[in-house]
Amino acid sequence: MAKKDILIFVKTYPEISRKYTETVCTAGILAESRSLVRLYPIRFRYLEGNQQFRKYQWIRAAIHKSTADSRPESYTIDPDSIELGEVIEPSKDWRRRCVWILQKHNVYPSVKALRDAQADKKTSLGLVKPKMLKRVLIEPRKEYEVAEATAKKDSIISQIDMFEEKKDLYILPIRISIEFFCRDPACGGHKMSILDWEFGQLYRRLRYDRDFETKIKDKIRKDIFGENRDTYIILGNMANHQQVFCVLGFFYPPRHATQQRALFA
Repeated sequence: MAKKDILIFVKTYPEISRKYTETVCTAGILAESRSLVRLYPIRFRYLEGNQQFRKYQWIRAAIHKSTADSRPESYTIDPDSIELGEVIEPSKDWRRRCVWILQKHNVYPSVKALRDAQADKKTSLGLVKPKMLKRVLIEPRKEYEVAEATAKKDSIISQIDMFEEKKDLYILPIRISIEFFCRDPACGGHKMSILDWEFGQLYRRLRYDRDFETKIKDKIRKDIFGENRDTYIILGNMANHQQVFCVLGFFYPPRHATQQRALFA
């Protein structure tokens, strides 16, 4: 494994795993090529405190191309090798974030263009700048889905080594999705689930609030897709269904930051 510098900017809600207990889909920008990479496996909540990275934080870690995942962006990481670096804070440095993330080879004009790249080159990660957010949907997951996920989680946690701390995982009973249109005139619209850890945590904080749906929707409509934001949707596909993409997160700098990013290139 070679040690590489990576700017983390995607963390999804933890997923239960029989092999790793749980994993977090993590993506970032590889410093040497400014290309997107997916890092796996990362048992984020089980990392030591001095290895738990933040979004928009540089890390240095030993990685190599995954032999179990054919997607070109997928790399295996040695979690014990993680070293934390600088955090690019939003207050002053949105333009610095833009310089790293908004590379031409990372941004696609439409979901169709990204799917075409997947069919042609197996591309599995990319950013798309939408034309319009149509609506935000918050829908209950089916009872049997939640029951099956809970049973699987309980089974896996019960088998954890007695010397390792058992960390319960809250199974989300809802699914948050967005409907949006691309800038492609032929776009008929898309509906995609949001997997971002921040929205799982936001629901957990608000779930006893009778207005939780409105507050979650307002976060997306008024903050992420606000008039002063230049918003991109971060998309990643499913390993077993590679033409199916989901929302891994959002990149939504102020408009002035993207207009001035050339100064920092």
